[in-house]
Amino acid sequence: MTAAVDLDSGGYSGTYKLIGQSVSLDFANLVSYRDTPRQHDWLKPESNLDVWRAEVGLDANGQDCEHVSVVSFRERLAQVFLAVADGAVPAQSDLDVVGAQAATAWSQSCLRMSPRQREIEWETEGLCLCGILALDAVRLLTSSTLMSRVRACDECRWVFLDTTRNRSRRWCDPADCGNRSRQRRYYSSSRAVD
Repeated sequence: MTAAVDLDSGGYSGTYKLIGQSVSLDFANLVSYRDTPRQHDWLKPESNLDVWRAEVGLDANGQDCEHVSVVSFRERLAQVFLAVADGAVPAQSDLDVVGAQAATAWSQSCLRMSPRQREIEWETEGLCLCGILALDAVRLLTSSTLMSRVRACDECRWVFLDTTRNRSRRWCDPADCGNRSRQRRYYSSSRAVD
């Protein structure tokens, strides 16, 4: 079970967890129950962004995007990932935004030897948050192996990488949405017997 991140819920009864197994997927998940009456935006209040960044290890030592740009970029990423999870083609306008952010970030990055000097890696220090997230998203979307494992929770529609051996993961967290689904199924079957 994944621990909840200490974001200000503003009275919302749910919790936010890092379940995506990728920083860009976790960022897209900063809305719970998207497009439903239960929808909750975890970037309200704005201070939640700083808490989230610290939790995922993305310090604010680079350029900062305006909050409205961050929220807009999150929505584009979510639309792309949800389309992929549903087996649909993402809207080209969403891909263009992600691609443009990634291209800008690539142009501002440089290759460096890792501190352990075992590999060469991209140095992304100083990039804005949207650029870092775009690079991570492009890494997922341009790998057929990773892209084929992007899934969305049947209940809350959070996106994640399905790393199970048989690719059968259906929920963000079996203890949360999985539990609710099993309870509903049990309740329905017990009502049918009565």
